[in-house]
Amino acid sequence: MTRVLQERYQVIRELGRGGDGAVYLCSDRRLHGSMWAIKELVAGGPERAAFEREASILSQLEHPRIPVVVDFFVQDENGYLVREYLDGPSMYDLVEKKGPVSEAQAIQWGVQLAEVLAYLHQRKPPLYHRDLKPQNVMVMPDGVRLIDFGLAREDRGQTHDDQAGSLSFAAPEQMGANHRLGPAADIFSLGAILYYLLLGVPPGPTGGEHRIQPQRPGLSSATEQLILQCLSSDPARRPSDAEEVLHALQFQAAALPAPPPLAVPASTPKTERVLEKPRTTTRWGVAAALVPLVGLLIGAAGLVLSRPGPGTPTPTPLAIREEGVSWPKVQSYLAEKRWDQVEGALRVTLSADPGSGWARLTLAQLPLLRDGAPQVPLLLPLGGQEGEHVNWIVQGVALGQLEEKRFSFTLVDTHAMPPLEAWQKMGPASMVLGPFGSQDALMLAPLTGNVPLLPLGSTDPRVSQAAPNVFPLGFPHWDRMGALIGHAVKTHGPTGLVLYSTDVKAMSTSARMAEESIRKATGREVVKLGFHPEDRPDEVAARVAALKPDWIYLSDNLHERAAQWIANLRKGGVHTPVLCVFHPASEDFVRELKEVAGEVWLVEPLWQARNQPFVKDWQATYQLSAPDWNSALGYDAARLASLHWRPEGPDEVLTDLKASKPYAGLLGHYDLAHKGFKPFPFHYRLVKVENGQRKLGAEL
Repeated sequence: MTRVLQERYQVIRELGRGGDGAVYLCSDRRLHGSMWAIKELVAGGPERAAFEREASILSQLEHPRIPVVVDFFVQDENGYLVREYLDGPSMYDLVEKKGPVSEAQAIQWGVQLAEVLAYLHQRKPPLYHRDLKPQNVMVMPDGVRLIDFGLAREDRGQTHDDQAGSLSFAAPEQMGANHRLGPAADIFSLGAILYYLLLGVPPGPTGGEHRIQPQRPGLSSATEQLILQCLSSDPARRPSDAEEVLHALQFQAAALPAPPPLAVPASTPKTERVLEKPRTTTRWGVAAALVPLVGLLIGAAGLVLSRPGPGTPTPTPLAIREEGVSWPKVQSYLAEKRWDQVEGALRVTLSADPGSGWARLTLAQLPLLRDGAPQVPLLLPLGGQEGEHVNWIVQGVALGQLEEKRFSFTLVDTHAMPPLEAWQKMGPASMVLGPFGSQDALMLAPLTGNVPLLPLGSTDPRVSQAAPNVFPLGFPHWDRMGALIGHAVKTHGPTGLVLYSTDVKAMSTSARMAEESIRKATGREVVKLGFHPEDRPDEVAARVAALKPDWIYLSDNLHERAAQWIANLRKGGVHTPVLCVFHPASEDFVRELKEVAGEVWLVEPLWQARNQPFVKDWQATYQLSAPDWNSALGYDAARLASLHWRPEGPDEVLTDLKASKPYAGLLGHYDLAHKGFKPFPFHYRLVKVENGQRKLGAEL
C-alpha cells in the first residue's frame, strides 16, 4: 500500500536512511507536479535536538542557494521536515565519479558557497554552518545548494564543547573542546572543499599547510594562495570574514574564462521558492499530540508558518556580483589597509559596472595609496540628484590621475556627509579639489583659511570673489542655455516663459540667467513663473496655458521632479516644447518621460570632435559610447591639481596659483591667477525627447 503523509505527501521512494529515520522523495497531492524531500525523525531518536534545530533554522532562512522549508509536522509521533527536492548529485558524488574539476569551475562554485556563508554570517545573530563538506553541497544546473543544517549554531557569545563537522573538512579547532563560534571554521571548510575540487582528495584530518600546484600544474598561484590561507591551522591567519573570501574569489573568477555548463540533471518537476503554507489544522494537530518530542516541534512549526510572504524581499550578498561592492565597504578596506581586498572589490565592481568613476579612480591610484603618498581631498556627492553628473566628473578625474605619481585623491562623499561636516573632519591638506556646485562652494569659502579650494562646476560669479584662496573651475554651462534658447526663438517664436523651482536657490540663479539670454535674443521682457513642490499641478498648468508661450524654459535640477512637472503641463493641455539643459545622457530624466507626449528639448555640446584622444581613452576605459563634458571637466581638474600641487603645504600652492599662466584644457583656457575661464568655441546639437525616445536634431 502506498504510504501517504499528512494526507498530502505521497511517498515515491526512499532517498536515504540513517539510524533515526529516512529521507523520502514525495509527490504533492495538493500542488500537482511538485516534488518534495521529506526528512523523517523517528520518535525518541537521539538526534532529536539536531533535527528540531535544523527545522527551526531553515524556516528562518531565505537564500536562493539554501533549500526552502515548506512544511513541518508530526504524524504517529514521528517528526517530518518538508523541503524542496533537489534532483542533482552532491558535489562529493560528482567528483568521486568524474574526478577533479577545472579551476574555473571550482572558483565558480566557491563564489556561490561564499555567497551563502556571507549571508549566514551577516545575520543577527550570526549563524555558522559547522558541517560544510562536499556531501552537503548539491550541484544543480544553475549552481550549488547548501544542505544539512543539523550542526548549525547561532553565535550568542557562548563556547561549545561538542565536536562538529567531518574530520577531513572541519577546522582543527572544531575537533577540540571549549571552542568559540566564529566565521573562521566555515572559512577553513570552504578552503578544504576547494582543495578537494581541484585534487579529488580532501586536505587531510589535521589542517595546516598544503601545496596544490605540484599535483595540479597550471593552477594560478593566486588561487593556491587563497586556499592555503583558508586552510591555515591558526584561525587568526585565515581571511577575516566570508565576504573577504567572496571578493577574492570573484576577483579570481573575473580573470578566468567561464566554465562550460555541466551536464547535471535538472530538478524535475520544478518547485517554486514561495509555496503554499501548511494548513492551520496541521499546526493544531501537532499541539494536540503533546508527546515529549512534539512540544519542541511546535516552536519550529510556528517559525515555518511565519515565513516571509511573496512580497517580502530579503537582501542577500548575491547582489554583489550584479551590482558590485559599495563605496563604504571599500572605504573600510582602505582604512584597514587591506590592499588585496580593496583591489578585489574594485575589480568586482568594475566587472559589474565598467562606468563606475569612483572604482576606476581608486584602482588607478591604488599603488599611491599603498605607498602612503600624500593625499588631496576630493569633495563630491556620490549620490543624490547630482550623482550621475558627479560620476562623469570622477570618470574624468580617474583618467587624469593616471599620469600623477606624487599624490592620491581622497574621495569625500558630500552626499553621505554634508560639506561643512566633511570639512571639519578633514586633516591638513595642501589643496582641496571640490566641492561640486556653487552653493557648497559659497558655504565653505569663509572656512578654508589659506587652503586653496578648487570648486568644480561652479557657475555663480560670486564664487570667484568669495575668498582669495578659492579658484573655481568653471565650464561653459550658460553657453548651451543661450544656444538652446536662441534656437527656440528662431524656430518657434519670441514668447518664452521661464518656469523655475522656488525651493532651490540655484534654480533661481538659473532662471535669472535664462531671462538674460531670452532678453538678449528677443529684446523683450520675459515672464518668470516660480512654482513650489506644494503647489497644485493643475493650477500651475492653468497659469502657464493662460500665458500662451511659444516655448517654456524649465529650471529644475531634480530630474525626476522636472519630468513630473512636464507630465503635469501635458495633462493641463500645454503642448508647446519644453527646454531643459539636462545632458541628453541623463537616463533617469529620459526614462520618466516614457509615457509623456510632446517634445522636450535638450542640448548636447559637441566638444568631443576636438578632443578625440581623450574620447577614445574614455570609451576604451568605461565601455560607453560618448563622454559627457563633465568627464572633460574632471580630467581638466585632475591635471590642474597635479600642475599646482606642492608638497611643502598650502602657502606654496597658493603662491603658485596666484602666479600661474593660463592652462589649455579640454574645454577651454583656465586662467586661475585671474579666476577666469574662457571656453573653446564649439557647436551644440539639439536633442529632442518624445515618449522616452531621444532623436538627434540640428546643430545649433
